[in-house]
Amino acid sequence: MVGMSGDSRSRNWVIWGVAGVTAVWLGLSSAAAVTKTLRPSVALSLPVSNGFAYEARAAQASIAGDTPLQRVRITAAQRDDAKAALRREPLASTALTIAGLDRAQQGDGDAATKLIARANQVDKRQLIANAWLINHYGTAGRDKKVLALLDEALKVRPELSGRYMPAFAQALGNTETVNILYELLRRRPTWRADFWQAVSSNPAALSNAQVLRSRLLKAGEPLGPVDSLLMQAFIGAKRLDLAFRYAGNLPDLHDDSGNLIRNGSFDELPRLAPLDWELKSDGRVGAAIDEGRGTLEINAIAGASATAARQLVALQPGNYILFAKLGQASLTRGSEVVVHLVCAEENAANAARLDVTVTGDVEQSFTVPAGSTCRYYWVNLEFSALNATGPSLASIAELRIVPGRLKDQTPSANF
Repeated sequence: MVGMSGDSRSRNWVIWGVAGVTAVWLGLSSAAAVTKTLRPSVALSLPVSNGFAYEARAAQASIAGDTPLQRVRITAAQRDDAKAALRREPLASTALTIAGLDRAQQGDGDAATKLIARANQVDKRQLIANAWLINHYGTAGRDKKVLALLDEALKVRPELSGRYMPAFAQALGNTETVNILYELLRRRPTWRADFWQAVSSNPAALSNAQVLRSRLLKAGEPLGPVDSLLMQAFIGAKRLDLAFRYAGNLPDLHDDSGNLIRNGSFDELPRLAPLDWELKSDGRVGAAIDEGRGTLEINAIAGASATAARQLVALQPGNYILFAKLGQASLTRGSEVVVHLVCAEENAANAARLDVTVTGDVEQSFTVPAGSTCRYYWVNLEFSALNATGPSLASIAELRIVPGRLKDQTPSANF
């Protein structure tokens, strides 16, 4: 802690506060367990005194109960018991911890750290030592040490990951922790699902979460539920920039060459919506991809109208052409498919907009104005059966947006 400014200490306490409080609780629960393993008064009455009995008596009188670890005070009698325990059992980890707490109480931080670190080294189940070290290294800004200690504690008590994960997520707000967390997560710890759940709820962690998860994917981890969770977090936090950086983790599709819409030929099931197709189904209107036919199949009950599928796309200012093509199955009478292009960002200026009814093969030019501040757009496929007399069906064979030149005879969507 030497040489750290007050602001740095405050920052690190904020980062590790949740973990520290949890670790203190965890340490106290462990201390209570220590005192239950032995009846020190009985053991000490034996002719040959048991070193662990001295340890248990010292623990029972000092660190057991509900006293927060920061307010524990080691008396001379407890210190003597700890010393007696260590003379008989040099590897008595709780006694080492009590001796370390005593040195900390006397102001000898270096000796305290050595003793308590030794207790942790001797027995990784020594969660009282783990708790003290988390607080010590956390306030000193030793992120790598803290994360390693938290990982150790969770190996001993994995059921407590839900308590620790808010601290991990908060730590990820600091770019320096990305490498540390990468090393921990690539070992596939039991707490990884809880970690990503906590990260998805912490907006300050999302930027580094994108970097961290992308590194793990590039190292060989497969796409899965974690990625969908993060994608929804990016969208919910209106961090569409992070969502599109994430797009680099998706495999290229051969038929997408030049197409700004992913999977526009409907040859594969969607991956990582809404960077791929987000299919809707509300009981009134539903959509599914038929991989064999390479079509998007839409159905609706009579009188229904809703967005059946949508996807996010990134469009820079410039000229584009929208191509749409129906499948072999004809539209049910009284129904229609409409492609809507709308800005996905709030308060964007000069955004393009497009509304095209698909009745056959469509080729529609449009422009994203040079002064537009909208970078990301929703491509919405709306299916309407408002005028149908029965269940309605539609089949979409292709949907593409490609850079292109405006046709003079085609009205621009620049409004």
